[in-house]
Amino acid sequence: MKKIRKRQRSDSMQNEPRKMKSGIGRWVYLGFLGLFAVGLGNHLWGDHLFLRADGLVLRERTVVAATSVVRVEDIRVRQGQAVSSGDILLKVGSIDVLERIAEFATRNAELKERQAALVSREKQISELLPLAKVRFATTLVKAEELEKLHRKAVVSSQRFDEASEAAYNARVEYVRLKAEQDGLKLEVAAVSNALQQSSRALADLEEHYAEGVVRAAKNGRIGEMVPSAGAVYRPGDPMMSVISGDAYVLAYLPSSYLFGLKEGSKVDVANGRLKAEGYIKEILPVSQTVPQEFQNAFKPDQTHQLVRVQFTSPPPFPTSANVRVTLPFFGGSVDDTVLADTPAPSATGKFASCDSKLCG
Repeated sequence: MKKIRKRQRSDSMQNEPRKMKSGIGRWVYLGFLGLFAVGLGNHLWGDHLFLRADGLVLRERTVVAATSVVRVEDIRVRQGQAVSSGDILLKVGSIDVLERIAEFATRNAELKERQAALVSREKQISELLPLAKVRFATTLVKAEELEKLHRKAVVSSQRFDEASEAAYNARVEYVRLKAEQDGLKLEVAAVSNALQQSSRALADLEEHYAEGVVRAAKNGRIGEMVPSAGAVYRPGDPMMSVISGDAYVLAYLPSSYLFGLKEGSKVDVANGRLKAEGYIKEILPVSQTVPQEFQNAFKPDQTHQLVRVQFTSPPPFPTSANVRVTLPFFGGSVDDTVLADTPAPSATGKFASCDSKLCG
């Protein structure tokens, strides 16, 4: 079988120099391969070498919650509005609280009536007791005299028996009045104590309810949660929140890291185009489940250690914004005086405290 020879093209000469194939494609391929390797290494081991902690911008949040079944009657504020301590936030009505106030008022009236009756009876006994004592003493003397005459047979037995019976009845009446007086004193004291406690409870309940007016306990801004008129809340349900205090970041450290990290270390906080400087105020000795927006799809139940980051100047981030905390290129730390003088903001959550008398 003859070997088929490749036929020479008619437009090429046999002695024409051949062009070498370009190596650009090979370098592009190697470049993409290198980028893929770097990205894979960054994904697997980047958190061990670089600080890239996800966190949330938080402020102290004061929550107004209902302590009984309440109905919102009037709203005086809106989202983001600045409020001062004592400003009226909203007005609510509670049938349960009003019923309890009525019950306390009725009980106080009954106790006052009982107290007045006991005091009146005690006064009567106080007036009768000296007379009963004199009567008892007089009949006792007469009974003793008749007893002497009876022994001498001067008076009859019937007369002596009548005198003895009169002396006995006078003594019984005196003892009864004396015992009743002592019992009335104890009962009046008990009723007075119950009336004081019931009156104090009624005053506290009325002050607590404040006719349904809810006021701000501190300066701040209204949060994103504002009720609507007519809304009904059960005990413990949050109705409104007031955001106050300086902003800070509660960040989640990686599970393990090889870089140095200590309190006072400078960090950068970024959120897209916004950026601010801060420092590590405290590395908390607690771990917490990572929020859903920060979770890894392959590790949905991660728990990371918490770190609190304080800003060196007012940050541009809104509250509850997701941010990324990183170490600056040149590193460094803040002065010890700044670290000592700066108060640590409270790391409270949404339902940490109350600013009204209706808060649970």
